[in-house]
Amino acid sequence: MKLIKGIKMKRLYTITEETKIIRKNDSAYYRSHIIETTKEEPSPYSPTQIINLNCKKYGSTLDGRKEVVSDILKSSSKLPIPVVPQRGIFMIPTASVTSEKCIWVSYHQIKDYDESDDKTIIFFQDGTSTFLNVTPNIFDNQFKRSSQVVVHFFRHTIFGEGPTRW
Repeated sequence: MKLIKGIKMKRLYTITEETKIIRKNDSAYYRSHIIETTKEEPSPYSPTQIINLNCKKYGSTLDGRKEVVSDILKSSSKLPIPVVPQRGIFMIPTASVTSEKCIWVSYHQIKDYDESDDKTIIFFQDGTSTFLNVTPNIFDNQFKRSSQVVVHFFRHTIFGEGPTRW
């Protein structure tokens, strides 16, 4: 536990290969709900705080990662974030990161996705699924943008080119 402005705060959640989703929680104390392959847990930190603090833990900031991805995609909105690129952990936002509706989905946890009543159903590697209140076209675009970023970071592995700097 850590003390922030006189309040005991739960230790920061560490994003790992097990993380599937980080979403906003409508609670006065628990600001996020995290879904992993084996458990679910609330967090007093907002999704953006969790992403930012994990980026810092692994050598950058959310703004730093956004800047790199913005250069790769030639875009500045709804950017996928390489949280721990060395381990292949990339998070896909379903909306603008400032939006209350933004849900972060782990790229490598997605097995497939499809349309269901103008929403998107995500099928995860572990056989579970969830509905997202985002159109399939928007999610498909976000997934493809994330794929571009993943290829950029792993170009040296895929194509045998020189090493990429993280």
